[in-house]
Amino acid sequence: MSNFDLQLEHWQSVFNKALDQHIEFHYSGNDSVTEAIKYALKAGGKRVRPALCLMTAKALGGDPEQAIPAALAIEFVHTYSLVHDDLPCMDNDDLRRGKPTTHKVYGEAQALLAGDALLTDAFNVLASQSQPSTGRMVKELASAAGGHGMVLGQSLDLYWTARAGASRLDLDRIHTLKTGRLLGCSAALGALAVDAPMSTVERLRRFGEGLGLAFQITDDLLDETCNTGKSVGKDRESGKLTYLAMMAPDLARQAAKSISSAAIQELDGILTGTSDLRQFALWLLGRSS
Repeated sequence: MSNFDLQLEHWQSVFNKALDQHIEFHYSGNDSVTEAIKYALKAGGKRVRPALCLMTAKALGGDPEQAIPAALAIEFVHTYSLVHDDLPCMDNDDLRRGKPTTHKVYGEAQALLAGDALLTDAFNVLASQSQPSTGRMVKELASAAGGHGMVLGQSLDLYWTARAGASRLDLDRIHTLKTGRLLGCSAALGALAVDAPMSTVERLRRFGEGLGLAFQITDDLLDETCNTGKSVGKDRESGKLTYLAMMAPDLARQAAKSISSAAIQELDGILTGTSDLRQFALWLLGRSS
């Protein structure tokens, strides 16, 4: 295990401890929607977005504890998006992280409500802070997640499913919105949590957005393996627009590497001790699951 793997495990552990405490305090009920929320949140995963948020706060010389509410909020939004994406009216997936998807366990209606609750609760977590940057953080998350961000990306993804005529620009736009915006938001929220200047916030947002695009290309490559915890080849079989539908695997890997390198350049000159963020970018590019 590399030094960065150990670092990532540390941030995952810090976040999971905070998440468990939040669930214990705020989701103590045993009604159907609360059980569905807890199931979705506890389904595991690498906690990529909250880890990036916490690492960014640390890289800026701040106290990562200040970024815990932001990390929770970003994971809530990400989890809601997965719950909704898996529904039959969207991607219609039965597996997520190697487990039955939320709607397969609790039914479509409760899964829909659980996603609604997680999205709303994410903003409650942010708004409950007393930091000077709270308003900007709420706006940052809303912009990344809403109708000009992740939701628009999902809409375009649905539009181009089983439809001919898409260009590489169309594909990049889908995943910049659907994946890149939330990763960019993760880095931006980590910076805002420790009161970084807006010029730094903006560059870190671009850093995260670039990583998101490279992340998605890698995800398309992994979709053809059995290591993702999802149905193997599901995107290809459903006619989704993917990078492998437009280019050979070797070219896709080169594209991901080029995009990731450009994203890393956003770190130049704005941070001290940026090795963790650089290593994070390289880890995303080289992951095998």
